[in-house]
Amino acid sequence: VNCTHRGLSRLPAGLPDDTGILLLGSNRFSSLSTDAFLPLAQLQDLDLSRNSLLVLRTGAPLPALRELILSHNLLQELPTLRGLPALTCLALAHNLLAALPPGAFRSVPRLQDLDLRGNQLQTLPQKAFEGLGALKYLDLSDNLLAELPAELLQDLRKLETFWLSGNRLRSLPSGFFPEGHIFMYVFLTENPWHCDCHLRYLRLWIRHN
Repeated sequence: VNCTHRGLSRLPAGLPDDTGILLLGSNRFSSLSTDAFLPLAQLQDLDLSRNSLLVLRTGAPLPALRELILSHNLLQELPTLRGLPALTCLALAHNLLAALPPGAFRSVPRLQDLDLRGNQLQTLPQKAFEGLGALKYLDLSDNLLAELPAELLQDLRKLETFWLSGNRLRSLPSGFFPEGHIFMYVFLTENPWHCDCHLRYLRLWIRHN
């Protein structure tokens, strides 16, 4: 069901109960609760991009939801993501997120694609991505990251593509990339890498990978 560019600030009435894909992008939502989608038991893909969302309240179970697009909103805090056990794709690009709590994504262990680019993240807790053993794609590009904890990627056993471009990183801590892990792609451009002894680990990792 395509409801983009409708000037909506509330969920429209009369949506078919068997709706599987719901496009609500480019509207005027400022706050929303997943309670509103409870009648849509078969909802798998939900696009709420390009609204003015300040708050998304979660908790009401949406057991079939696999893709949630929240990019280009005004979110300053990460939703709790409760009640979304099947979620595999979460897009939060271009919001106002400045921090993530430890274990922020623990309630969505099936997540495979996480897009956090274009936020205001300056640093991350060591356990920010704890429990995301199925994650394949992680985009942290175009944030304000100046340093990262050494253990950040340790739980991400299936990570294939990792974006770190466009941050403020001058070096990476020794052992940052899990030993023996093979990535398909790692993007590190547009950081102010400082060529001194602190960069030795990254230089050696690139040479051997």
